[in-house]
Amino acid sequence: MDSESSLDTLPAGRPAVLLVGGTDPGGGAGLAADIKAASAAGTEACLAVTAITVQNSSGVSFWREAGRGMVLMQVGAAAADCDIRAVKSGMLGSPGVAGELRSALDRYLPGVPLVVDPVLSAGSGDGLSTGDLARAIRDLLVPGSALVTPNLSEASILSGLRVEDRPGMEAAGLEILKAGAAAVLVKGGHLGGRPSDVLVTPEGTSWFEGERIVPATVHGTGCTLASAIAARLAQGRSLHESVRDSLAYLRQALLSSYRTGGGVLLGHFPPAGPLPGNPDGESFYSPPRFCSSCGRALEGDSLPNGHLHCPACGSMTWRNPLPAVSVVVRRGGSILLVRRATRPRKGMLCLPGGFLELGETVEGCARRELREETGLRAGSFALLGVETDSTDYGGIMLAAVEALDASGEPEPGDDASEASWFPMREVPRLAFAAHERIVRSLNATEGIEA
Repeated sequence: MDSESSLDTLPAGRPAVLLVGGTDPGGGAGLAADIKAASAAGTEACLAVTAITVQNSSGVSFWREAGRGMVLMQVGAAAADCDIRAVKSGMLGSPGVAGELRSALDRYLPGVPLVVDPVLSAGSGDGLSTGDLARAIRDLLVPGSALVTPNLSEASILSGLRVEDRPGMEAAGLEILKAGAAAVLVKGGHLGGRPSDVLVTPEGTSWFEGERIVPATVHGTGCTLASAIAARLAQGRSLHESVRDSLAYLRQALLSSYRTGGGVLLGHFPPAGPLPGNPDGESFYSPPRFCSSCGRALEGDSLPNGHLHCPACGSMTWRNPLPAVSVVVRRGGSILLVRRATRPRKGMLCLPGGFLELGETVEGCARRELREETGLRAGSFALLGVETDSTDYGGIMLAAVEALDASGEPEPGDDASEASWFPMREVPRLAFAAHERIVRSLNATEGIEA
């Protein structure tokens, strides 16, 4: 078989994202982080280097921008060879480079969605720009962009407003929209207390609540998030879905972060967990959170074999038993139930809860699931017992915990379409047999006849 015939048998290239930014010898930020985030999402990565930096997780000591015309030529070379479906811009360094990028995108990639991460300084506070770069970004790159992802400081500079709290974040997002962006994700990692991000679009705002996972500044989170979003846009995902799933990916990367000689870096490829000493070669031991083929978030569905699968490409994974948590919340003789908004058992009632994410404890999962599905917060939990069950997801090992001091009024979210109180003696049929056994056990302890 000759070489030409051999090439014809190869598959066509996958959708790619063009990553525009500076280097990082430490590998935690800049283009190094961009490539890792795009790869973790299952998207091909093309590059345009804007600057060479001398930095690591401790800070930036030196940088020099690429020569004149280099960004234009790099974008042209990438566009001629790759199926670029989205672009992410990070460190630009100077107004001149911003202008050159604008010209390159207009010439080679017109209409391709652009995610602008307006990098004006490193997370350490070290400067990464000269001249009035903020004005150049606002005037040249924000207009027509699909998304702008400023942190609090960058949002203040781009909007001209003081951004220190949630109302300020929304106001800044609206102001940046006026500059021509289709959407703005104002990142609240530097908020006091709980970090929260807000997506501002002409249709409204969406808040994404987070947790303070690492008690330190983690190098490269902004680069990683913007690139993860751009990678998913390149796959044809919606903006809201891309933001949501990229924040979920960032959370996993933060849970897998590690210390270096000078700071903390993300674990861009979260480990799936330790293998047993003598794996039998048949069981699936390491549960991934994202599809290894295309990067889409895995789902559990009512398939005949009932295992996690990818809704985009159909890849199947095996995870047995699944570790999960069910949360009991009682008030005045009533118990809180949620109605399932997704399969399996869509429309049926059950206890709040869900599967443990990688690196989560039972209590951490209970706290997260309770907040996501009901809006309630709890200070402490008590272990009621452990159940096992066989469901459409596969085998489950279920920790039943009780929220002892849950506060607030229930509001459904995430996988729940309804959150309501039911008298303990009048609990209807539940979606899962294990949940019914938990309620029966509680009633028996209290001497209640169902």
